[in-house]
Amino acid sequence: MIDDGDVSFGRMEAADLIGTVAAVPQALDNQWFDRGLLDRVLRAGRVDEDVAAGRARRSRAEYLRALLAAEKIIVNRAYLYNNPVVYRDYLRKGADREAFRDLLREGAIVPWLLGEPSPVPSSAPEFETAEGLQAWREVAESTSMSCIRLSWDEEENARLSRGIGREYNRFVLDFTQLDVKALRRDLALDDDAHAESVLKRLRTVSRWVHDELDADRPVTRQRLYEKFVVVDGRPVTEYRYDAKKPHAAQVKQLLDLKYATNLADSVDVFSITPGDSPRRTALQEGLSALRGRGDLDGTDSDELIGLLRNLAFENVQELLEAVPSLDRLSLVDVHDVRREQEWEAYRRTFSALVNSPSVATLADPDTGAEAITKSYLTMVRKAEEISLNRREEEWGQRFNGMTQLGIDLGSLTINAFFLNGHAPAFEIIGDALGMASSRAAKVTIRWGVGRVLGRASERRIDNTAQILTLRMENPSREARRLLEYVRGKTELPPERGNGQDMSDEDE
Repeated sequence: MIDDGDVSFGRMEAADLIGTVAAVPQALDNQWFDRGLLDRVLRAGRVDEDVAAGRARRSRAEYLRALLAAEKIIVNRAYLYNNPVVYRDYLRKGADREAFRDLLREGAIVPWLLGEPSPVPSSAPEFETAEGLQAWREVAESTSMSCIRLSWDEEENARLSRGIGREYNRFVLDFTQLDVKALRRDLALDDDAHAESVLKRLRTVSRWVHDELDADRPVTRQRLYEKFVVVDGRPVTEYRYDAKKPHAAQVKQLLDLKYATNLADSVDVFSITPGDSPRRTALQEGLSALRGRGDLDGTDSDELIGLLRNLAFENVQELLEAVPSLDRLSLVDVHDVRREQEWEAYRRTFSALVNSPSVATLADPDTGAEAITKSYLTMVRKAEEISLNRREEEWGQRFNGMTQLGIDLGSLTINAFFLNGHAPAFEIIGDALGMASSRAAKVTIRWGVGRVLGRASERRIDNTAQILTLRMENPSREARRLLEYVRGKTELPPERGNGQDMSDEDE
């Protein structure tokens, strides 16, 4: 343990997280808005009270879900005291404060320090944080914790931190290489013409970044916001996003997604993108880098079709009836659930699969998607029970549940939905066009659980995890075979957006 004045904390680095299911939740970013809220901000030109309340409510739900879905969440130090979604729990004495302190002490919540030597700032930040900062100082001085940095050697940490910045710049410079079909799918654009227009704007962003770097001027998310997202001359913290700047929403979504995943990648953990926000596939990573690489297991359409055909989820049918929503949980509820055998069973099952993934284990009812679904839904029901016992009141609406297996291949996504008492239904987003010239492509397989909101065509996937990343030769041919298998079966119309996604792509 390190003693920094009245604060005591342990030092962690990425290697200390090996074997654990740790994640960075994007919803705590103070610039995050989901698609619906961002559209309202752009139309109004500002964030009104209703939008602010909606964002706080959704961010809070994602934060608590992340604490249930992962063993540990990595939280930027600043978010601990400048984001009311987090500090509301320890602002005043009570059960929520003690729950937060327990989660901090146990390492379920891990503060991330970029260059700072301590979890408590030595002087007040420039932004207004008086209320949250004072409460955080009191908690930090009375609670031992573990903090993570890229390195605790100052010189090495500075070098690694610069590497994060260079990776961010490389991503924006590569805007010129983005695939239009995948862009349309991942940003939920109307048609190819819309996607072409967005790509044209992204190329403008890329050229500006090139010129700035060539002139030895640093490029940060804030500077990109100032140039392409916010009203000229207005501070980024005012959220005055400028609808007159072409495709400001799409530019912002990509900048935010990369900003969030950069931290996760730097310490090799999951990133959790919130519901109704672009998933990690929007970054279009690794498509060209896979050529000639042999470090990923290979797959083909026959193996993936076999996976889809063999999954039955027979052991979770009853659990998919009347799935409770988690939207009314408190931090105390989450704290208590994590101490129950149901949460521990989910943690063990999920951890075992993500630490030793394969198509065979994913298809195995005792170790794969069916086992995760069963343990997750059992844990959710325990959360409802704990919450009801505490409040002694009606907990709210229940839903028919569904589980999902998603396959992302280039610009094509095939989502298979398994509902209680029904044959699997499929959603096709994008197509196999554009992959004809590719000798190899990356395939990702996702598992998720969600709710039917009326008809099966109205649905929400609440929790998604990217389980497996594979390599596929001749992706155009294999994608067409996958589509041949799906077509003719029950198809669902594509949904705009997606549910919470937990992915750990590391290319």
